[in-house]
Amino acid sequence: MSHQFERATEDELRQTIVTYADIPLVELAPGAMSHIVTGKNMTLSIANLQAGSYFPVHTHHDMEQLMLILTGELDAILDGKLFRMKAGDIIRFPAGHEHGAQMVDVDCTIVDIFSPARPDYEEKVRRASGCGA
Repeated sequence: MSHQFERATEDELRQTIVTYADIPLVELAPGAMSHIVTGKNMTLSIANLQAGSYFPVHTHHDMEQLMLILTGELDAILDGKLFRMKAGDIIRFPAGHEHGAQMVDVDCTIVDIFSPARPDYEEKVRRASGCGA
């Protein structure tokens, strides 16, 4: 190793690193449960989508979204068209475009990244952790 770095302390690790499985699950839509990590300018969602479920078509007017399929398959919906996706595929939902997802006959695990951050997801996290109204 050509660089020497100081190892983070246990306290620094606890303040900086989060294990997503330790984050309470929140419901995004029927059949869609997610671990949500919030940041100042972005939101990360790691979601489990049940086979046969449907994520309703919607639009984020000022927000871009990237979706990565970790396991399973689904039909992403973008501007009224179906795009079959499998593990390893990524789709970009541009701001202002209608999008959603239709699960096929297998469960699916996805990662969504939103920029800027999603205040509605932050509220879901607050409620799930008992810190919201």
